[in-house]
Amino acid sequence: MERVPSEGRSPAAAQALALVAAIGPIAYVGLTVILGLMWEGYSPIRDTQSELGAVDSPYRLVMNVAGFMGLGLCILSFAAAYWLLLRPSWAKAVALVGLVVAGTGMVVVGFFPCDAGCLDVTATSRYHSLFSMPGAVGLPLAAMISSLAFRFDGRLGAGWQAASFWLGLLSLASGPLIALDLFEGVGGLVQRAAMWTPLVWMTAVSLRLRSIGAPAR
Repeated sequence: MERVPSEGRSPAAAQALALVAAIGPIAYVGLTVILGLMWEGYSPIRDTQSELGAVDSPYRLVMNVAGFMGLGLCILSFAAAYWLLLRPSWAKAVALVGLVVAGTGMVVVGFFPCDAGCLDVTATSRYHSLFSMPGAVGLPLAAMISSLAFRFDGRLGAGWQAASFWLGLLSLASGPLIALDLFEGVGGLVQRAAMWTPLVWMTAVSLRLRSIGAPAR
């Protein structure tokens, strides 16, 4: 008899969501690299990813829709797979909140391109900065809390638990340093390191969850 997955969900649907979550960060990083190379004068070391979607960017529509909104939907897919494929625990529930907040914030960011150079002059640009914060905080926090969720689940060992905590902490700690503009001339590189770190975690965890499947009842 076929084993029924926990929480009564289709394992095929959960694994499909995990696959979307695994591919999403790779596609996002690839998109930002390609758009940066296509825009003459743009420097990924100096300029932030948000500037690819700024009002003066020739690729603002692509970046805001396929980039920010697309990534937000992939984070929400990860949240769904995370919920379906891990055993219940309070840590899982708390991490899920962080993931949903991060994904929703990233989708909303796409509606509010920043001003030229991402200098917040208009209200739209200020909304961009405001709604960028959930992603910058929610995803790293979810990674940190996942160290406990993985322990309660029992199928992701000490290596996964430690990596989740430290990668999340590293990304979260870099946020205030970026906000203080302490990295003049290399702000784009530092922002990428801070944002891509939890995205690497998200891809790795998504692939791992696909491989272990839903827990038995």
